[in-house]
Amino acid sequence: MRGPEPGDPTRIGPYALLGRLGAGGMGVVFLGRSAGGRTVAVKLVRPELAGDQGFRARFRHEVRAARAASSAFTAPVVDADPDGPVPWLATAFVPGVGLDEAVRLVGAFPEHVLRILAAGVAEELRAIHAVGLTHRDLKPSNVLLALDGPHVIDFGIARAADGSVITAEGAIFGTPAYMSPEQALGRTATPASDVFSLGATLVHAASGGRGPFDGEGGGHPLALLNRVAHEEPDLSAVPEGLRPLVAACLAKDPADRPAPAQVLAAVARDGSPLGVRGPWLHPVLVERIEQAAAVLAPDAAPPPLPSPPLPPSPESPVDDPTVPLRPDAPPRPTLPLLPAAPPPPPSPPAGPSRRKLLWGLAGGAAALAGGGAALALGLPDGSGSGRSGAAPTGGPSSGVSAAPAAASGTPSTTPATPPSATPSAAVTIGTGTVATPLWTGPVTEALVQVVGSERAVLAVGKDHIWAFDLTGRPLWGPVPNSIDSTTTYLGGDTVALDGSRVYTATSGSRYGFDRLVRALDLGTGQEVWNTGELAKLVQSFAVPGMLDGAVLVTGVSTDGERSTGTVWAVDGQTGKVNWSTRTPDEDWGRIRLMVPSSGRTLLWARATLRGDAPRITGVDAGDGGRIRWNQPAPGVSTTASQASPALNALWYDGPHTSAGGRFLFLSDHLYALEPDTGQVAWQSADTVLYQGVVASPDGATVYASGIDRADLGMTMVVRSFDAATGRPGWTARTAREPGALKPPALHCADGNVYLYLGTTVHALDAATGITGWSFQLGSTTGGFGPIALWAGGGLLFGNTDQGLVAFPADGKPRG
Repeated sequence: MRGPEPGDPTRIGPYALLGRLGAGGMGVVFLGRSAGGRTVAVKLVRPELAGDQGFRARFRHEVRAARAASSAFTAPVVDADPDGPVPWLATAFVPGVGLDEAVRLVGAFPEHVLRILAAGVAEELRAIHAVGLTHRDLKPSNVLLALDGPHVIDFGIARAADGSVITAEGAIFGTPAYMSPEQALGRTATPASDVFSLGATLVHAASGGRGPFDGEGGGHPLALLNRVAHEEPDLSAVPEGLRPLVAACLAKDPADRPAPAQVLAAVARDGSPLGVRGPWLHPVLVERIEQAAAVLAPDAAPPPLPSPPLPPSPESPVDDPTVPLRPDAPPRPTLPLLPAAPPPPPSPPAGPSRRKLLWGLAGGAAALAGGGAALALGLPDGSGSGRSGAAPTGGPSSGVSAAPAAASGTPSTTPATPPSATPSAAVTIGTGTVATPLWTGPVTEALVQVVGSERAVLAVGKDHIWAFDLTGRPLWGPVPNSIDSTTTYLGGDTVALDGSRVYTATSGSRYGFDRLVRALDLGTGQEVWNTGELAKLVQSFAVPGMLDGAVLVTGVSTDGERSTGTVWAVDGQTGKVNWSTRTPDEDWGRIRLMVPSSGRTLLWARATLRGDAPRITGVDAGDGGRIRWNQPAPGVSTTASQASPALNALWYDGPHTSAGGRFLFLSDHLYALEPDTGQVAWQSADTVLYQGVVASPDGATVYASGIDRADLGMTMVVRSFDAATGRPGWTARTAREPGALKPPALHCADGNVYLYLGTTVHALDAATGITGWSFQLGSTTGGFGPIALWAGGGLLFGNTDQGLVAFPADGKPRG
């Protein structure tokens, strides 16, 4: 990152600009940070494009499309303003190195790295194509190499710019060396065009920087386009094991090219990256990525230079160098930026090396947390931190405030009483006690979910399910079960069970376009029934839970410019769809259906793509899915980019998203919501950006975890609350360390609150918060969602490199 240049704005929308990440034909990319600490890459388009109304219309459409087409291997769009004086969009910041730069630094890539590259990019193309879209400008500079795998970037502006002023005079849109023959001949680009560009990109990486049609010295762009359209590619540098696949990708006829799913299947043969353990990036690239990651620290960015403002507008005074929000957008609260971090404390005992690389493909790749791009740089194991400790100086206040006015403007009828006493000092998370595994169940792929009952525990991978009894004896499996990677990326569960059956949301064809629900016998794994096709071209097809014998299923589909969603209630005994209901809003992107532990109201939370406030809806499961109420979600968030962590959380604990008859909702605070009205019963009053919440099995206590903003965002906090009143109890926090924060997952069972952070699980005493034991589960999930974790029957189950592992609740060895 370079410092800002004279004339650069100091703020765009809600983001303070810390410096330049790069510049290109479409505009300038800045590193931005929100008041809440979210780090993003903000692209400000060129002023001449801002005056092109056709560009604005396409840009607006592509922002919607880019939000819908998300997967584990893209940098998702988190905010945008296509209608501002100068259009802009912000994506989650992924510390990485562009493929073009990587090749210049280390030369040609070996075959196993090329396989990972091909699989990661193909996974993203599959997500883009599933919603009827095409990238159209895939090339090495649009592929970012991060520690967790490759990411595809710059989806959105590239399509919006097509046909704008920059191409109006006969200029060629796109990069000739990576364009498909149909694009070179001026024909319409299709998803097959992206596959051709993938093949050309792989040749670039395999050859150390030469494209398949470069010839001697490259030549004029028009000559290059002629070779793309009419000559055969040079594949001499491509390893023999990949040459047939790359040749197929570069077929002249689009019909002869493989689909992204077929590319994934091809690279999985003979040395699948899903089965490989070990580093994949050259040490030089690791060093560059760590340098890029340094900007995430609050004190890493240089202070912004004074700069003149952008051209004045009614929304942007001359003395304020800010790109404003749209005129019709609700005002955002003004919060101070995080101050520079003080000098770090003495180093803790050594944990895993920051250079211990993570395999994104081995566990669905790194998902990006709601608070910004999470960074896979390892996590201290907490050893040597002791069982208690004082909170750092300047720690946050902790408490609960009376409920504010409900979203409808009506005061809540059950405000909580503020606490009369200050909570005790925080204990430190971590201990020198390492748990002893009880048993390990072998599986052959990384797990995306673990779920269990008193009869069995299920290990769910992307393609298969295994069942074990609670002693570790295999019951059945592997049973084929293909699930949608977009679902797991968004934190959704795809498997639920009751006392006798397993219910799974799966793909019904080899192409994975149609979605159905299956019931398997819990004892044998045999299919009992399936629903047949429920929907086609559906993303995020998930099973968030069960209620009164019905399996609740959610799906997201895109039809043209409109995204819609559905909830189905499927009878667990017969497979019959009892009822279904669609979202009451016309256009939205992220959803979270919360299924209570009791009652009949479902909470349907979602973030729209139009830029207005996230909304919550009460769905009456006992009355055919009737909408009981529909209103803005509580909290200060006013745009989809600042959607509540309840929507962006990578994992949540099914029925335990409710407690004491109320829903637990995460936004700028922790809220308890009344199911009948959606009104706020109580909310926390602290400076923690909560990212995970769980309730005790009896529903009496709530536990929430998140980033402590009062401590400069350098500690993770877990707090307990009385579920009825919101009165705070104990507080536990991690050791203070910049850059070590990971999205948390919480589970509560058997007297423990299990905190999964990065790749380490800590067992906290549910009554005191004191850590009883810890264990590093390994890196097969990449340290981020999906998070495979379940507890019950005196055991905790997680995922390691060896498979499903079980721990006793006390962490002690048996026998």
